[in-house]
Amino acid sequence: MTKQGDADGDTLQSFVERLNKSHYDMINAMCNTAKHQIQTLQAQEAQQIPSQYVTFSDKLVGEVLNYISVKKEHLIPYVQSLFEKESDGHDCSNCTGTGSCSMQHETRLMEIRQSHRHLTDIISRMQMVMLPLYSGTVHLGLYKTLQNQMALLENSLAALLLFEETHLIPKITEAQTNINARGRGI
Repeated sequence: MTKQGDADGDTLQSFVERLNKSHYDMINAMCNTAKHQIQTLQAQEAQQIPSQYVTFSDKLVGEVLNYISVKKEHLIPYVQSLFEKESDGHDCSNCTGTGSCSMQHETRLMEIRQSHRHLTDIISRMQMVMLPLYSGTVHLGLYKTLQNQMALLENSLAALLLFEETHLIPKITEAQTNINARGRGI
């Protein structure tokens, strides 16, 4: 039974802890910084109709915060339980009941893939909304700062997506295989 992950020798649990700190927490902090910038712009524009860019950025940041929250609330506990099952030598082929283990584990992978499609959608909408900065904009410096924050957030989300697809999903699949949770054809 292999509990080694990548070349670093991370267990699944330590890998996810690192993923949480180096990606989820970092993206959460970036969102909070962008949210602060959005609030500053909204306060500056209090007498005007907020720009579509500010409104759209606010919506996207909210979606990203929700995305990260769901990952922290559902994915991390699942991976922790998967790690524990693997460490304890659990064998899902011995599980009985109406909701088979392999079906539950495959559902988790489908949820991760579905969340990746949602993240891809968020990233593409971020790319479409990049604000062209015009010299006549009243709050040019504030807009430019927000635009930079949104670009950093977009890059971090793209890196997270790639990292999860190339490292996390294979690690989860390996752990599921190690506990016989993957049926034929899954």
